[in-house]
Order: sequence, then C-alpha cells, then structure tokens
Amino acid sequence: MSTKFIDFQQLKETVRIEALFPRLGLALKQYGEQWRGPCPVCKSGGDRALVVTPTKAVFYCFAAKQGGDVIALVAHIKGMAMKEAAQFLAESSGLNPEPKASARETRISSTVPEKEKAGFNPLTYLQSDHPLVQALGVSAETAAHFGAGFAPRGILRGRLAIPIHDRHGTLIAYCGRAVKEESPTLIFPNGFQPGEVIFGGHLARAGQLYLVRDPLQVLTAFESGVDNVVAFLTDGIVAQQLEILASLMDERHCEIVELF
Repeated sequence: MSTKFIDFQQLKETVRIEALFPRLGLALKQYGEQWRGPCPVCKSGGDRALVVTPTKAVFYCFAAKQGGDVIALVAHIKGMAMKEAAQFLAESSGLNPEPKASARETRISSTVPEKEKAGFNPLTYLQSDHPLVQALGVSAETAAHFGAGFAPRGILRGRLAIPIHDRHGTLIAYCGRAVKEESPTLIFPNGFQPGEVIFGGHLARAGQLYLVRDPLQVLTAFESGVDNVVAFLTDGIVAQQLEILASLMDERHCEIVELF
C-alpha cells in the first residue's frame, strides 16, 4: 500500500459503515437500527456479540470490549493498525487519499450532569480528559457525559471515579474503577452495598437490555453507539440482584436481557 496522507475525517464522512459488511465478511442481521452478528475475529460472545449502528456510524464488540468508528471496525476485523486500516479503506472504496480540510466534530456532546436530586454532591474535581481515562477507551466527552473522571484526591484517588445512581436517577455514591492493574478492580465508600444497585439502571429504557460485568464497559459501549447497557457491581450474582433486575425490566418494559 502507498503511504500517502489520508484524511481520516473524510473517510468517516464518506464511507457507509454498513457497506463494509460483505467486504469484511460480516454475517449480520438487522435488529431495529442496529445490525448484530458473531465476531469473526473474537469467535466468542455468542452470535450477536458484534453490534453495528449505521445511524451513528460506529460498532461495538462485546467479546473484545472495544469499538469505534468505521476505520476502527476495519482495524478490528482485519487485525490492522488504524493507519493501515484507513489506507485499506481509502483504496478499497476508490477514494483518493489526499487531505481535505474539515473541522473536527465531536459525536458525543460534552455535558455536565444535571443537578442531583439528593444531598450527595457531585465531585467537581474529577478529570474527564486525563490520559489514564482515555487509555481505558473512554473519551473525555463520554466521561463528562457520565460525570466520571480521574480522581486526583479523595478516597478514590488514582482511580476512575464513576457516579452511581439509584433507579430514579438520584446520585447515591461513586465507585473507583482501577485504571491499571490495581486490585480490587472496584472500590466503594464505607457502608455502600453494591449488590443493591444496578449500575446504569436509571438510564434503562424499553427494548433489549444488555447486562455486562464491569461499569467501565457501560461507558465504552456508549462510546461506540450502544446504549441501554447496565452492569452489576459485584463479582458474583445473588438472588436479590436478579430480583432487582427483573423489577427494573418490568418497570422499563425491557423485553429481553443479554449477558456479556
């Protein structure tokens, strides 16, 4: 392949992500606005582990716990670096890999969470744009959207602090998620009972619900266009948690839940 400069933004604006399915050998079926199927690379996670959302031009692989735009999809499926994937995409799409002036756009709006209902005050010192947060696959925009960020001080110091809400949207605590190889992966304030809360439950809506094992994956899935994702905050699952999940699904009219 040549080494000409490639305008990544032009590729993302020009190439329709769904047009790549046959070129990448993806056997996906449509479910509403999403296309789902097995990941031919990971070969795990079931027959709907790979999710592509054409309206947002992004994908997410539950098996690999990663996603991204059309270039990232090529990189994931073909095992290429991003630059090589962009080169392949440009050439296979018949685009001239020359620079094109375009303004940088942010897909996810960076918004500060609304004022919390309860007396628990949001942590204002969290750093959503910290390099250790981005290294986890979470952009500054997504971290800010969830009100999360690197904690430089406090009991969660040195970790990704993620706000936890009850099912009504009231802020009740923060958990500290490891950013490197710290153990345990999640820590909580004294007195907090993680088994009594489903992370992201306040955002659940009607339709298919996805259940993951790490609150970080809720953020990375959202980053890649997949929402309606919740997580338990414990390693094991007890009957009480299943009852809470069933109640949430009934309340929000969630037809089915998939576990990843």
